[in-house]
Amino acid sequence: MVNNSDKDQLQRGVRNYEKMEMLFNSDCDRGGKYACGMSGIFISEAYRSHVYPGGRRRSPDGRRGTGNVFTVTMPDNIQDKNGKKISEEDLNRGDIVAIYGDEIMLESYPGQYPGVTKIKVVKEGKASDADQYQDILDEFWPEKDPGELPYLNIGYRASYGEVSAAATRGGYSWSYADKDGVEQNKTADSAAVTQWPDLPVMNVDGTTDMELYFDTKPEKVITTAFPAELSGESDPGAGAEAEVEEKDGNYIVKDVQKDMIYLIRGEWGNGWVEFGFDVG
Repeated sequence: MVNNSDKDQLQRGVRNYEKMEMLFNSDCDRGGKYACGMSGIFISEAYRSHVYPGGRRRSPDGRRGTGNVFTVTMPDNIQDKNGKKISEEDLNRGDIVAIYGDEIMLESYPGQYPGVTKIKVVKEGKASDADQYQDILDEFWPEKDPGELPYLNIGYRASYGEVSAAATRGGYSWSYADKDGVEQNKTADSAAVTQWPDLPVMNVDGTTDMELYFDTKPEKVITTAFPAELSGESDPGAGAEAEVEEKDGNYIVKDVQKDMIYLIRGEWGNGWVEFGFDVG
């Protein structure tokens, strides 16, 4: 995922891709769109033949294979092989599709292509066609250890495109059964979010909505906002609860404002975890 929401860094990390034919491999198997922050994984047939030390692949030109495996933000314009408009749900795992977009591929690993404008089925495939790439998915989204804490990426639209950036994790209380079936619990207290060091800054153009991409969907989300002028304060008060909407199985923080610090608390059956970020 993109690990910094700074515009200049994003602009430095791009390569051009206008049209590609790729294999559609459905959404992220380990937690759906919560795991990958976008809606689909696309894999180039050339990916397997280019390997660099550590087991990861390079593209044929020797560089890291950003264009060979990537996620996209699904466009409204999705067509079958006859040019008839279809929905994302009509795409099948294993289909070969042509992808058209604004030519900007973010240099994360796996890559992200937020500016896709059109996807068209070139050849209908079978799920078994994609099964051969399961090891690639496992490389990016391995099966999660039950003791591993959830993480959170924040998705939003800026003037320079779609952005996905990681939130900072703070306090938590988490229970789980280890490999021997023994119940374990780990807890960490944290200072007020206004005192957390190195909060990521989400650069926005104005009031906007932000999507919360957890790797595992929580049962409940509570969002609290504090004025950025309280940064460094040990007791910033109760803050203002922000509206959180659940839509299409995803959580969205409504009307996120500039110059605010946000605290996100996710609650699962295993416990709770807090996350924070700054909006500039």
